[in-house]
Amino acid sequence: MSSLLAVAWVVWPFVIAGGLAAAVLLLILGLRLRGRHVLASVLAAQPPAARCVREPRLTFVCPVTKPAVAADLLLAGLDDLNEPAERILYDNTGGRALVAARLFNVLAPEVRTEYVAFCHQDWRPLDRDWIARTLAVFEAHPACEMVAQIGIAADKRTFAGRIVKTFGYMGRAGSHLLHAPDEICFVLRTARVREWPFDEAHLPEFHYYAVDYAYELQRRGLEVWSTPALGYHGKSLGAVWSHDFRRARKILRTKYGPRMVRAPTGWI
Repeated sequence: MSSLLAVAWVVWPFVIAGGLAAAVLLLILGLRLRGRHVLASVLAAQPPAARCVREPRLTFVCPVTKPAVAADLLLAGLDDLNEPAERILYDNTGGRALVAARLFNVLAPEVRTEYVAFCHQDWRPLDRDWIARTLAVFEAHPACEMVAQIGIAADKRTFAGRIVKTFGYMGRAGSHLLHAPDEICFVLRTARVREWPFDEAHLPEFHYYAVDYAYELQRRGLEVWSTPALGYHGKSLGAVWSHDFRRARKILRTKYGPRMVRAPTGWI
């Protein structure tokens, strides 16, 4: 009997750990299935595409590490838009891999349209008039130099803009003045990116590049707004405790000072 108790005493922590791991996996799977269900519902409610014939006004630039994900989400969404858009997909793997600031600065000269969107491979537009509604924000606000899918509102507390994520809807619908954007998708004037490149010296990691660019714009008296158009993001959690993430935050703290910028992932 005592031997059985000894074995049980040794084994039970592993049983509990295994159960917890299984529960976490089931939770993640459930969130992803829910997100896919919401995505399918939104797409089913969209009116039929009415393609307009015009020159592209916007280029989508995306670093790709998983082509299947990009095809399933980003490219499928761009194909559903009711106006044409150019796209630059960069194979960001192996020896070609670049951090975001460097990658966008390298690719900016290749953009031929007036506006450029930097986006994640697991983001997609849901409204078929996403381009028209997003670019209209620039026209409505003369000081606006960036329009993001979603971000921290000017109150530095709430999320503004609207997006569907793996756990459902997030943010407030409509176009709102932002304090800091999320990086899943944001739009800039191409001429502005060429005039004011991303700050590679302070962005050595693949984090905070949109936040840093937005804060640079605001220090020049310019504005950042959210788009009223709906989008989808397929990834719900980021590696916020990773070494490179913490390093990126530490570098920006030296640039702006601690707790100066409220990013979507928390205070810098």
